Amino acid sequence: MMNVRLKLREPKQLVVPKGPSFRWARTISSDLDGTLISFKAPRHSPRRANHLPTFPQRRYRSGSQSGGSMPFRSMYNEQKAEKGVKDHFDKLEFFYHAWAFNGPWFSGTVAELGMSFDFIKAINFPKSMSLFHPRAMEQVIGENLTFMYSYHLDSTRDYVQEFDAPVNWQPLHHLPVNAVRMEAVPRNFSAHKTRNQLVFFPISDNVMAKLFFRPSRILGLPRSELDKRVSVAPMYELMDNIINSIQLELSPEARAQQARALDGLENTELVKDYPLLKWDNATWEVEQKYLNSGAA
Repeated sequence: MMNVRLKLREPKQLVVPKGPSFRWARTISSDLDGTLISFKAPRHSPRRANHLPTFPQRRYRSGSQSGGSMPFRSMYNEQKAEKGVKDHFDKLEFFYHAWAFNGPWFSGTVAELGMSFDFIKAINFPKSMSLFHPRAMEQVIGENLTFMYSYHLDSTRDYVQEFDAPVNWQPLHHLPVNAVRMEAVPRNFSAHKTRNQLVFFPISDNVMAKLFFRPSRILGLPRSELDKRVSVAPMYELMDNIINSIQLELSPEARAQQARALDGLENTELVKDYPLLKWDNATWEVEQKYLNSGAA
């Protein structure tokens, strides 16, 4: 008996793909040194079965006296050092899921949303710094974006940077700490096509939560063409639902740290606008030359 592979149908108009239902999302919760955090997310349903999920422990404790179980690991390596990136962050991998989004009948998977939820420890900063202080949080977020994106320079285009960040900086107000959502957007000429979404908020003086969403579309086309073929709206709706579901209850120690950091501040909020970070040495004229040239 011969198996004949079915040819998937190619839609002729904009596809609004269907993903998992948030109605049946499960509550994920954990205790980190007495700080309670929870959020909702659907079951892991990736495009490829070998993409395995990561689930958090029910409880994490730091410090040797309490049998510490916070597995932070270094994010630094020789390649980062060679590129001049500073060693400022350790990471605890807390949660990872992905969800396939399918098109109409017999058109298959057309998009996938990946979500990583990590805790980032700020290292090699002044000991007096607290992420609960809005100016310190803004600085550390900038450093983290630099850590992620500054070395993405296009060697074929005078080493102009491939990403703009932070784009659409949006402070959030549903948590008992400062929180912010933003995008990192690849430029039109970049081989990267996905507008990554990030959320940051602190849980202690030196640890912040970081959510990273990757709403990708499967076809290898320029983003302007992808926008005509596959809608990102269902993936953004799922992102919104997950972000809005986050709940945070600080431990007494973390609340004391927050109070000390904010003591005497007239303005305890994050800035409403954050300028784009510049990681290249290109002049304005060179930047405009490639920005206006469209996709490669």
